[in-house]
Amino acid sequence: MDKKSSSKNEGSFLFSTSLIFDENLDKLWLILKDLSTEIKVTDFLDNLKLIKGDNTWIVGNIFSLYWVGVSNIEAKCLSSIETRMKKKIKWQYICDIGISYYKEMVLYRLTKEDKTLVKINITRYQKNKLIDYHPQLDYYSKLHYEKLLSLSKHFKSIKKDKIAFQSCILDKNHIKIWNYTIDFRNISNLCPELIRNVEYKGPPDEVGTFIKCNLVDVKKVCFFRIIKCIVPRKKKTYKCIYETIGTDLKNIPIGFELEVTIIGENKIYFSVLLNLGNKSDNNVVNIFEINLKNIFNKMKDYIRENEKEFIID
Repeated sequence: MDKKSSSKNEGSFLFSTSLIFDENLDKLWLILKDLSTEIKVTDFLDNLKLIKGDNTWIVGNIFSLYWVGVSNIEAKCLSSIETRMKKKIKWQYICDIGISYYKEMVLYRLTKEDKTLVKINITRYQKNKLIDYHPQLDYYSKLHYEKLLSLSKHFKSIKKDKIAFQSCILDKNHIKIWNYTIDFRNISNLCPELIRNVEYKGPPDEVGTFIKCNLVDVKKVCFFRIIKCIVPRKKKTYKCIYETIGTDLKNIPIGFELEVTIIGENKIYFSVLLNLGNKSDNNVVNIFEINLKNIFNKMKDYIRENEKEFIID
């Protein structure tokens, strides 16, 4: 136990447990913040239902799950912090049986290797004099540790797709950023050395639209189709999902996702995930990661230099 973790304003420290994963921090974060994976690999959690929001990792989203044979649980995402070296997310769990607690998951990048330390901290949410947690702390700690082990084994057992991912936070209006980034002709204008000759057959944000473009580095003309596009009126996440059309899918994305999430007034989280399948060469994956980073840097420079374009009239 980390005794230093006991000084928390919102509740008293109960226990923590941790495990090192043989996974990259950014790729692991994409999976672990989605609690549907956790429920999939454990036999004591079931029946995840989204109550407010589309997922389990956006602040303010509410969901429920079932602790098999024990209690229904209502949970809420309270906070989420991302830096290059650390990712942290916190949920509040309220059980029907009077047990309420905070669960904090922290991912630390281990710099010498492509590995990640995953730590779970559990603190008490409300004191209930009728319930004494302490005799069962070893049991609960072991339960969470075994859950981490199950997740680690799950990652090792699956034939993993190779992922390139990039994200940033922008202090701009979400609609303006969405309209700009959803049209890849804008990205082609910024980075013609990476992507050229973008053609659309249909609107850039409509399911069924086809896109043709030339990916310069891999010297291939690629065809994509929009298979899902979420442009909500009230919810906070805008998302577009694409699939690749064709049979020669080595060394090109087999699909990708673009997402804009509102995290504050005129403040958004923007991310792009490229799924390169499991047949792509590692050096090609590295090229896509570098290219994504370059695109993001040029896009941020453009937004900074053309600020008036990204302010609502």
